[in-house]
Amino acid sequence: MKKQTLGIIAGAAGAALLLGGGTFALWTDSAEADGGQITAGNLDVAVTESGWQDISADRADSPHAIDLKTFKIIPGDTVQGKYGVDVGLEGDNMVAKLKLAGGGALEGALSQGLSLKYSVQDASGKEIATGDNAGVELSLVSSDNTDPGSTQVAAGKAVDGTADFNVVVTAEFDKSTPNQELVKTQAALAGSNIQLQQDR
Repeated sequence: MKKQTLGIIAGAAGAALLLGGGTFALWTDSAEADGGQITAGNLDVAVTESGWQDISADRADSPHAIDLKTFKIIPGDTVQGKYGVDVGLEGDNMVAKLKLAGGGALEGALSQGLSLKYSVQDASGKEIATGDNAGVELSLVSSDNTDPGSTQVAAGKAVDGTADFNVVVTAEFDKSTPNQELVKTQAALAGSNIQLQQDR
């Protein structure tokens, strides 16, 4: 009887635990995680200054500044315009393309005797990209890019009024233009669109 009584008591205790909602807990712990602020990068471009020069090789004073509105070009002359471009790029993975899109096309009778070349120079004047009247393109990276490519050029962090690059247009009048062909004719150089577009 003792075994039977003990069995009944144990069963009653088990039922009481189940009915009473008896629980047990495993250890737990927690810690606070600080929030953070996510900041977006930036890209910006501005033309800072422009000017034209006569860079004809046979001139003793080459190069010298000219006013394109009053300068009269002749066969064999080469003139060059420089447009200072200020670039600002920010972003640890920022890659962008600097483009002279659809370079300024020539219109008018004189355009038959002129050839155009476009290029991009760094701030020191070193040519780093070339193109034709279809345009020119240069791949840039931000100075804080942690994995720049080998063919990409670092740009400044912000537009600060100082040219980081020069977009250069060179126009040469064909020296083999015969007789009096193209005298007193004109060619209008269409404006160009300098773009900065994120590439990555």
